[in-house]
Order: sequence, then structure tokens, then C-alpha cells
Amino acid sequence: MKSSFGTDYVSFLTRLRAGDRVTYGGTEWEVEDFSTYDDANGYETMEWLLKSGKSSYYLLREVDPENPETRINWYLSEEIGVNRISGEHVGDDVRFALWDAMHERREPYFKLRALGRLYYFESQTEGTYKSEDGSESRTTWDYWDEEHLWNLAIEAWQDRELHVYSTKKVNPEDFAIAEKSITIQSFASKNSPSHNQKTNDRTWEWVCAWALVIIGFILMTSGDW
Repeated sequence: MKSSFGTDYVSFLTRLRAGDRVTYGGTEWEVEDFSTYDDANGYETMEWLLKSGKSSYYLLREVDPENPETRINWYLSEEIGVNRISGEHVGDDVRFALWDAMHERREPYFKLRALGRLYYFESQTEGTYKSEDGSESRTTWDYWDEEHLWNLAIEAWQDRELHVYSTKKVNPEDFAIAEKSITIQSFASKNSPSHNQKTNDRTWEWVCAWALVIIGFILMTSGDW
């Protein structure tokens, strides 16, 4: 990655705010929102909402004090519908019981199924989510697949809001600062050779047109028309 931040990818990514642009996976993404989350045990995340066209993902930087060997991790998360979740067996409908179970601090489901994968419960966090719009409490159940490659996060918010995310680990070095936008480049291109050539062509067109008008006027006044 070539940028003014050198190879300090963590520093580069943690400075991203709304309006900034990055590239990942051959696509340019715009940061639409930035927020943070933390709990009383030292667990915290930084979250960036990335958008490109109709696609949107969350980039997350997680600090987990309970796993000192891999204390800081980076993830890319996509929100999926609650209807994509079922119990351990296909057809076990848990959608309408999830929010109550989380809000009332019941025992989490040991296994859940989503997107063709079976996930196992790993942890629960309760903390405060902070953004430009204010702060709000949130309870999260985290599940992982058997290979620990894919994460399923279920978030219970106030007012019976429930959000579900499918998440995978990513390497921060795969992100880069996006080039300047096409709009900016178009302003700069006004001084380019091609732009100057177009200007010169239009000048000659005007000169030739006026020359024909003058010649025609002379012929008319001299009686030779």
C-alpha cells in the first residue's frame, strides 16, 4: 500500500472518518459512518460503515482483553436478515424468541445455523454503543463456526431492535487509501494537452466562420455576388 501513512496500516485505518475513501477487494468504498463500542471488561470495537453502490459492509477493529495472543483483530461484516437464522436443526424457528432471550439474559442457544453453516456460541457482551447520534446500550451474542473462520453476531438493541451480522477476519494490509475522485481529476484535466487541443480547434472554427462572413459581405457590396 502506498500512502502518506507508510506501512502503519493500523494508524491509517483508525483515522478513517465519514467521507474518506478506501479500496478493498478491487472496489472503492466510502466511509459513511464511524462509531465505537465498549463494555466494563475492556472489550471495545471501532466500527466503520463502508458503502459502494448498493453494497454496504462494516469494518471492525476489535480489542479483546480475554485473548491476549490475538488481542486486536480486524473483521469485515455484512448485515443479514433475522430470517436467515434457525436453531441447530433446519426449520427450528428462533427469530421471535431471540430478542426476549437476550434482553432477559437467558441462557444463549448453544448452536445456531445461518447461511449454510453451523455456529457455536462463544461469548456475550453488554456495553455502550457510541456514535454521532448519541449512545445506546447493546447486548451481543457471538457465535463462530467450527473452523473459527466465520463469525455470527446477534445484537439486541432497545425498542426490540435485532441485528444480525455475518463476519469474516480480514488483513488490514489489504486496505488502501483510494485515489482522488473522478470529479477532482476532471477539474485538473482542464490544463491537460487534450483539453488545450479542443480549445484551439474551437478557436479556428470561429476564425474560419467569420472569414467566410466577411468574404460574402465584400462580394455582395462589390456586385459580384
